[in-house]
Order: sequence, then structure tokens, then C-alpha cells
Amino acid sequence: MDAQPVEILSSPNKILVIQTAFPGDSILTLPFIQELKKLDESREIDVVSTPASAAIFKSSPSVSKVFPFQKRGEHRGIRGMLKFASFLRSENYSTVYSLHRSIRTALLVNLIHPDYSTGFSNSSFKFVYDKLVEYEYNSHEVKRSLKFLGEYSGEEWKIFPKMEASQVEIDNVVRFKEENGLAGDYVVIAPGSVWNTKRYPVKYFAEIAASLISKKLRVIISGSENEKDMGEEIVGVAGKEVINSCGQFSIVESVELFRGAKLVITNDSAPTHFSMAADAPVLTIYCSTVPEFGFYGYSPKSYYISKAVSCKPCGIHGHKKCPNGSFECGTSIYPFEVLKKVEEILYVG
Repeated sequence: MDAQPVEILSSPNKILVIQTAFPGDSILTLPFIQELKKLDESREIDVVSTPASAAIFKSSPSVSKVFPFQKRGEHRGIRGMLKFASFLRSENYSTVYSLHRSIRTALLVNLIHPDYSTGFSNSSFKFVYDKLVEYEYNSHEVKRSLKFLGEYSGEEWKIFPKMEASQVEIDNVVRFKEENGLAGDYVVIAPGSVWNTKRYPVKYFAEIAASLISKKLRVIISGSENEKDMGEEIVGVAGKEVINSCGQFSIVESVELFRGAKLVITNDSAPTHFSMAADAPVLTIYCSTVPEFGFYGYSPKSYYISKAVSCKPCGIHGHKKCPNGSFECGTSIYPFEVLKKVEEILYVG
């Protein structure tokens, strides 16, 4: 008897979301996934992410499975991508939503060959997608993503990301608070960013930390292991009452830490978005970038400070070095101006 080809049918309730951007952008993808799940609770929504962002999506109650795209590891090069695409294709997704706009992502979608795919109008190799959604440069990133599902008028787009920590993660944060005698009297300072021109000067952060300590507030420095030296520099200036927690917590645990903070002070970087998930008050300091790029905090507890200079903004992501060498966008925002804003938030707002 001759073997007959067997058609593997995709499941109409099996959807793949691809978002291989930085952790901050990944958190801003969660409202879209939550709304997608809300449309049909029986849907299985899987996510392809970077290894760094995998924990974010795993913490979402709307996500079924997360597949890290190891583009510098086992999925490196053409052979690695073909292997990864083959695996994803075997999952039989009916629909793929690509919120990332790179060539690599477009090639992956083409290799998966779903029944239906959607991408942004400014995606690389956009001809790969069955449907293109207009990328609105003047909209918030959350609203841009929600356009995949339709129009959200007025304030309807302001849906906050939901992240659920495991009991182990919650216990780690509780233990840290108990060991350091923390109640609800602490301010978190997150001085890091992948891009140097987004980083407010560390010496300025140190002055702010010292002033907060003098007002009987506890100060915690938050960040990755790579940002530990920045934390130590702040401790060295502001004093040992400042707690340097850099490298101590995962992203999900950091969100848990933020939940109890009186305020989070950060650059235009991921901790602004952590604060949206934590429902924490946040003050974002914009150095080389501007809120109009669409990555600002959007809760009623979100505030920002930015100084207009002639060369700003110099790029949507910032740079490793200031293009003109002055870094006026950062150094012209003096600590006393930030502290005035902090006072307004804590004692007036």
C-alpha cells in the first residue's frame, strides 16, 4: 500500500506572538497579549522572545509557552534559524503576530509559514506578512501594538501589563525587605540603561540619593549585575545607608520590589515599564530621548522631567557616546530640579 501524504492542520486557537526586543519593550507587549486572550479565553498564546525577556512573558497569566530565540547561541546563523523555524512550524500555529520589525523576525515568520501573519507597516521585508498595520510614530507603544486588534479610542488603550511572580520570587523580595527593615518608606533609583546617552549622570543620582536619605527616606539602587558598579558609586557618595541591590533580583522580582516603593526614579529605560506593571509611582528622567517617542509612563502615577536642548533628541534609542561630546541633555538637568519634582510627587501630588 502506497504511503499517502498527511496534511497537518493548524489549530485556529493556537497563536504565536514574536517580540524579540529589549525587556522594557517586552513588558509593553503584555497589554496586547492580554487583550488577545480576552477575545477568546480558549486561545493558546505562545511567545518567541529574547532569553533576557523570557521571564517577563512566563510571568504573564495570558501566555501559555515561551520560546527564547537564542540568536547568539543554538539558533545562530542560517542553520540555527532553520532548526528553530522547523520546531515552531511543527507547533502548527494558525496566526503569527510579529511586533518586532527586524529582517531576522520577518525571515522567521516566512519559514514558519503560518496560515495568517500580521506585522507593522515599517517592518523589514514587509512583503512577508499577509496584513500590515500602520506604525503610528506619534502613539504610545502600547497603543501601537493594540492596533493589531483594532482601534482603541480615547483612554481605552491604557491597559496595564500584568505580571505574576512565583511564591519563591515573592519570598525573596519579602526576605530582602525584612533583612533591611524596609516598610513603605523607600525610594528606588534605577540608574542604568543599555544606551549611555540615556543615563542621567551617576554623580547626580548620588546627590539625589543623599538628599533623600537626609529626609529619612530609605533608598534602594536597582539594576542588573552589570550596573552594580554604578550602585557602588552612588553608595560611595551618598553613604552606606543606601542599599545597592543591583544584580540581586530578576526582572520579575524587581517588579515585586517596585510594588512597595513610594517612588521609582529612573532613566528612559525598562524600569519605567516595570513601574507600569507594579502600579508604582515613577519619575522618568529623559536625557537624549523624549516622551514623544511613545515609551513614557502612562499611569496617573507617572511623571517625567526633560530639558530642551538644540541637539535633542539625537536618536530613538540613544547612543554609546554623545554625538557632539557635550551631553548637555543630561548634565543640564540639575539634581535640585529633580528633587523639586520628587517633593511635588511625594508631598504634594
